[in-house]
Formats: sequence, C-alpha cells, structure tokens
Amino acid sequence: MPIRVLLADDHTILRQGLKRILEAAPDFEVVAEASSGVEAVQFCNRLQPDVVIMDIAMKELNGIEATSQLLRTNPAIAVLILSMYSDEPYVIKATKAGARGYLLKDSVEGELLQAVRVVHSGQSFFSPLIAKILLEGYARELNGREIEDRYELLTARERQVYQLLAEGRGNKDIAGMLGLSVHTVETHRIRIMEKMDVHSAAELVLSAVRRGLVR
Repeated sequence: MPIRVLLADDHTILRQGLKRILEAAPDFEVVAEASSGVEAVQFCNRLQPDVVIMDIAMKELNGIEATSQLLRTNPAIAVLILSMYSDEPYVIKATKAGARGYLLKDSVEGELLQAVRVVHSGQSFFSPLIAKILLEGYARELNGREIEDRYELLTARERQVYQLLAEGRGNKDIAGMLGLSVHTVETHRIRIMEKMDVHSAAELVLSAVRRGLVR
C-alpha cells in the first residue's frame, strides 16, 4: 500500500510542487492538502494519513501547535516539519510537539522522499544542520540551561487566541471562530499580554513574528 500523505502549507504553489514530487514515486499518495493548521488537524481526524508534511508559519494555527493538537488524538501519524526556519527555538519546539522529522525547504527531492519513508517507518529524520542544532540545544539543557520562553506559559487556548490576535483579528471575529464569548476572548487577551509581557497590539504582533508564528 502507498504511504498516504497530507500536505499542510499555506502556499498553493509549494503544495502543488510537493504533490508532483511525491506522486511521481510509486509508493506515495497525497490524500489531502491543508492551507492552515486548523485544516490540517481537521483532515487528520477525518482521513488518518500516514504522514503529514507540515509547514510552521500558517494562518489560524501554526504548524507546531497543529502538530501538538493532531498527535493528541492521532498519535500514530508521523509529522515531518518542512520549513524555511532553522533557528533553534523552532526546531526544539517542533520536536517537543512530537514531530518525527525536520527538513529545510532548500532540501533536494531525494532527501524529501527519504525523509517521508523514514518517519513513516517509525524512525526520526533530521537535516544535518537541524541534527546539529538539536544536539547543541539539548547539550545546553543537560548542562542546566533552562529555556526561558514566555510562550511556554500560555495554555493551548491562549496560544490559539494569541496567533489570531497577531493576525489582526478582532475579539468578535475570534469569538465566532472559536465558539467563545467576546468577554472570554478579552479575558484571554489580557492574560496573554500579561504572560508575554507585551503592552500593546503592536508588541504582541512583533512577538509573534519573532517566533515565526505569523509573517
């Protein structure tokens, strides 16, 4: 049976290119394409793909949070991050969220196919640069360095509201999207700003951009 793959990236052209590469090989089948983290989670719940190729910076729900959410209910799915970001915080957060592999977008076609096959087999696959970052990062942790990131203080719901606020959505829109009251969204907003130590909407957006959650 072919390896059933879900593509999650908010760039249509990139998804189409990935689909062509995968389906040119006899052992892959692209079962769906998601343009946001929310769609990726929904497709996974419905279609149960074998592997998800996941971007990080996507609308509504970033790839790291989407990975964490989908693996809570679908632990057998293998997530392969395919991103332009090689910064240590993204790499460590992605692996902690449960991603089984991390590949950079400048990788060659053969490396992509190999990575999908490897994570599908239950093993991990990391680009050489990413593997180096992981080793160095975990070595520092073992030496007693604690990763201090205020983002870690946010609950799952606060992280979702944080991203939507950073995308410029108003309290009423967010309330409708998440099925919450406007008052609840405002409470989340206040707590988010306190935990993130930001004092304006501009600072909140800047903090999200620095983390690669929005562009």
